[in-house]
Amino acid sequence: MKLKLIENICRQVVALVLLTGICLLYCKGVIPVYLSVLFLMSGTLVRLAFRTFTFVLKTILVLIVMDMLV
Repeated sequence: MKLKLIENICRQVVALVLLTGICLLYCKGVIPVYLSVLFLMSGTLVRLAFRTFTFVLKTILVLIVMDMLV
């Protein structure tokens, strides 16, 4: 169980580092087209966006419920 958790965390960190690298290269004018296509094909970018959206949504819901209880 812990190994699976570590694997998921490492996969997300690597995806975030690669995405940051792509953004920095794009800002400098170097466009890594093939890496972007590979990212989109692997679904990592979509999965990262979906997880971020669900995390934000859950946080907002928790804050709303806490506000109602106070």
